[in-house]
Parts: sequence; structure tokens; C-alpha cells
Amino acid sequence: MKALTACMLSGLVIGAAFASAEANIRQEQVRFEAGISGVTVTGEIKGYQGVDYQVSVRSGQRMVANFKPSNGSAYFNILPPGTDVALFVGSTSGNRFAEEVPADGVYTIRVCLTRTAARRNETARYTLEVSVADRNASSAAASPASGADFDRTPELLGIRFHVTCANHGSINTVQIVPAGLEIDNAPIVRTIDGTVTGAEVGDINADGSPEIYVYVTSAGSGSYGSLVAYSANRRRSLSEIYLPPVTRDASYAKGYRGHDEFAVLEGVLGRRFPVYRDADTNARPTGGMRQLQYKLVPGEAGWVLRVDKVVEY
Repeated sequence: MKALTACMLSGLVIGAAFASAEANIRQEQVRFEAGISGVTVTGEIKGYQGVDYQVSVRSGQRMVANFKPSNGSAYFNILPPGTDVALFVGSTSGNRFAEEVPADGVYTIRVCLTRTAARRNETARYTLEVSVADRNASSAAASPASGADFDRTPELLGIRFHVTCANHGSINTVQIVPAGLEIDNAPIVRTIDGTVTGAEVGDINADGSPEIYVYVTSAGSGSYGSLVAYSANRRRSLSEIYLPPVTRDASYAKGYRGHDEFAVLEGVLGRRFPVYRDADTNARPTGGMRQLQYKLVPGEAGWVLRVDKVVEY
């Protein structure tokens, strides 16, 4: 997942790829009005263009960034004060950052396109939601609240998926209504343990038929992640995608206590979570992050997400 991109080199040094004359990064200051801790900005980039959104944050404050691009090749990185070594790399970690920052200063949220997309001079429109709050303050942008209805209709390759869930209590029902399939557009209804926190479409096996990935987070302090997912079979009907539990493999499960985040990346589904040491409290993991990279492969009665790569940082 650390392929060369327009914003990073070997997944570590941010901005090196923009050192050429083609580079065009503009800077914008993110300011919050009095009494308001969040702001939403919109923008558009093309080719090697990029935008650095600069946010002043104090140590211990929680910064949340939600990125919603029109082009899946657009992503964002977060650079701490005074360094080009990224705190967060969106091309491998997804479109959401929500963590306490380690030091005072101005943090940079850099929006850009992957190198391949930049070379093709592609365009991406996007919305970026940014919020900053003290450790004990509540923030609506930090996570979807239980009781907040989920209703989205992601679309890819001419096929739409209307995903809805009431998100009331700890047990819910999610409904997926496809549109555009050639044979069967019947609704799919599943009971889930938790609430729906996201839904994305992708074509990670590049077969011309999209998949729908619905992200579920369980109730309680663990916030364990699970997945409801389906693939369009030759654009005709849907078959279920199975995600094996993390606990199936001891090497993946070591230090795992939930707090999963999912994202559709280039050719893979990414799943990352904090790694806990034995003495860690639930609120303070100290073992870094582990990210599993899944490929989509045929299974006996549908599709299976198989771990292709593991990254720890």
C-alpha cells in the first residue's frame, strides 16, 4: 500500500514528489469561528496540483479530518509541525483521521492525487471536514452517534447502492438496495451488531463490476469493526463478500482490541487498528498501528477478502 504517489515517496517523505517544476501546491489557513470547533471546505485539484490546509492544534487535542473526494485517486496526508514525515498517509489509511495530536503547532492536511492520476491530468472535487476539540469535549464530527440515521447512495460504473440503517441501539438492520444490475435488483436486508459508520463502492479486483462495502462498528468501548459487503457478478446480481475475523490468525490478532477503520484503496480493501500492549488501557494503545491489506478473490459460494500484505507503523 506504499506505492509511489504524487504526495509521498516510499510512504515516508511527504512532498518529495512535488519537488519538480510541475508541482503546484497552494496553502490555505483553516480558521474556526468563535464557539465553533469544526469547518467544512470544498475544493478541486487537477494533475499535480495540491492544497495544504494548515490547522493550529494543541497537544492532547483531538483532530478529525473526513475527506470525501469525487475521484478515488485523490487522498490526503497529515504532516506534523516542522517535518515532512507524515503522521497519517491517506493513500494507505483511508479518508478519515481522528486522533489526539502529539505536540503543539501547525499541522498540514495535504490534499493531492496519486502520481498515476496526476500524470493523466485527472481532476478531483472534494469536501474536507475538519474539527478540533479538547480531549473531553464532544464533537459531532468525531464519530457517527448512535441514533443518527445512515442514508447514502454510493455509485460506481453505473450501478448504485442505496444503503440505509436506523442506527438505534446496539442491534440494527441495514438495507442495501441496488440499482442498475441487469437481472436482480432486489433489496438485501441484514441484521448487524452495532451501527453503520460508512459505505463505499469499489472495484478492487478490476473486473468491471463494482462492490459495495458497508462498515459496521459495535457498541461499547472496544468499537470492534465488521463488514457487510457484496460484489456485482458481471453486473447482473449480487454475491456476498466474506471477511475472515482478525482472530483467525494469531499474528494479526496480537494486540488487537478493536477500533477498526476500513477504506477502499487502490486495488485493495484496507483495515487498520491500534495495537495494544498488555498493560495498555483501552484509551491509550502504545503499540503503534497495524494495517491489513485485502485482495478480493473467488470463494466457494461467493467472494473472500484475503490478506495480501500487513503493514505496521
